Amino acid sequence: MMTSKDGKYNIKAVSKKLGIHPGTLRAWERRYQAINPDRNESGHRLYTDEHIAVLRWLIEKVNEGFSIKQAVELKEADKASGEWSTATDNSSYISHLATDFLKALLAFDEEQAQEWLNRAFSMYSMERVAIELFSIAYDMLEQERRQGTITLAHQQYAVRAMEAKITNLAMVLPADKSKQKILLFCGPHEQSALPLRIFAFYLKRKGFSTICFGTGISVEDAELVVQQCAPILVAVSCRDEQNMQAAEDWLKQVIKKQPNTKIGLLGKGFPELPDNKKANCETMFIGKSRADWEIWVERMLQP
Repeated sequence: MMTSKDGKYNIKAVSKKLGIHPGTLRAWERRYQAINPDRNESGHRLYTDEHIAVLRWLIEKVNEGFSIKQAVELKEADKASGEWSTATDNSSYISHLATDFLKALLAFDEEQAQEWLNRAFSMYSMERVAIELFSIAYDMLEQERRQGTITLAHQQYAVRAMEAKITNLAMVLPADKSKQKILLFCGPHEQSALPLRIFAFYLKRKGFSTICFGTGISVEDAELVVQQCAPILVAVSCRDEQNMQAAEDWLKQVIKKQPNTKIGLLGKGFPELPDNKKANCETMFIGKSRADWEIWVERMLQP
């Protein structure tokens, strides 16, 4: 009989189950000894139910604002004191708040939407609301639109309202002006800048000087901005795998005169690519979750 201590999930299954990139899982294991999965005869990792419970706990802590290093240290300290438990607070409640927040926006009731946001801010940190709640609400909104349960007018109203709110939150965050700038653009054919603005908030919270642009910026205009700002990083968002190649080509064209500028791809487009196409842009993929962002930023941007 298989128990919770038997390895039964490969890294691809765990990545899908937890919503983080396989490279993030490998980095957590290699750099921080977060977990130690067994290997099968072929050398592939096999994760147990207990491993997944630990990883969920670590993700919860990262979403609360801890670095992965701090989260692992907290886990080890709790173990040493006999207080370790994989139980977390009712993290699913933030999903309920996101649902109610979105329902209010789709009813064109911004006052009620703000009340739900205020409740979220009373329970969670500003960064968790800005990053997690807005991401959940946006994913639900996209699903509603795909299913045809809302009109384009509903979608645009909700997106614009969320963009305005997260932009206002980002405006009050201090940034280290001594650091080189980071420029964020929407990739070709992207319809919304909201995912990019969520990432911009995250970067500003980390102290980076960040400029986030909307949709429809031409290659020529972006090239001029890059030459003017000489950024350390230029990143584009891409939600659709069919647009990934166009996004990568656009990005490389924009920075062709700035060979020392790092480049990054953000969003859900990359994970949907066939494995044989991922290798070309693996190192550029920033990720689709905060846990992924932490590892990528640490590797690419921290001194």
